[in-house]
Amino acid sequence: MTIKKRQSSRQTRSTNQLSKRMKRWIKVGHYWIGALVSVQLLLWLTSGLYFNLTPHDELKGMAYNHSHHTEQNQHKFESQRLLEIAPLLQARPETESVSLVTLAGLPVYRLEAKVQRYSHQCQQQELIDAYSGKTLDIDEPLAMQLAIDSYMGPGSISSIEQVTPPHNDWPKQCNPLWLVNMQDDLSTRVYINTVNGELVGHKNDQTDIADFMFKLHFMDYLNQGSFNNPFSWLFALLTLLLSLSGLYWVIENLMLKRYRFKLR
Repeated sequence: MTIKKRQSSRQTRSTNQLSKRMKRWIKVGHYWIGALVSVQLLLWLTSGLYFNLTPHDELKGMAYNHSHHTEQNQHKFESQRLLEIAPLLQARPETESVSLVTLAGLPVYRLEAKVQRYSHQCQQQELIDAYSGKTLDIDEPLAMQLAIDSYMGPGSISSIEQVTPPHNDWPKQCNPLWLVNMQDDLSTRVYINTVNGELVGHKNDQTDIADFMFKLHFMDYLNQGSFNNPFSWLFALLTLLLSLSGLYWVIENLMLKRYRFKLR
């Protein structure tokens, strides 16, 4: 009996020690997790204030960018000169979609072998001059003209280069782009899609700050261009652990009657 009591006493002490260690780790973890979560909450607050106080045009790089809607220029087409689309489609049976657009003032048939849901996805398109029927490539001179058509600032083109993905300024963009640098007070950068000639957008010194704030706000530290990233998952897990450890602490305090409620 004495031996059994001793074994039982040792097991009890061991269980109590383990329980104390778990409680200690829960409390320590609660403090550190709370500190990490607080840092991100402060970043949310700071970046959120920035978004609310900053004009929309600065956030989107619209300072020297005017909307260039190709559909508005279609009435200038010489309709009698437009080629019939049927022979072009007959020669390209894989085409799923056809559209008539304007590039640098010229009518162009845009043939899509596979329709993509979003413009940043890898495009499978071919451009055909709607007057001559020749295949149209977005070469350097045409890219420069398209950039100028989208630009209304005081500067001029300083350089142009073709860049391939991944793009730091456009993380989701899958297509190669023409990067046209403008010499102005904002260091404007114009991006043209090399596949279809579409304007991807403008970037400048203002958008660099905005992109950094978006990175902090959405925890996109891997530059994926999305809030659905590993850091968001980690923050969600830490927040859950913070809530559970805090709830455990509250229940423990209630059971030990550490809270005193005074009725007035």
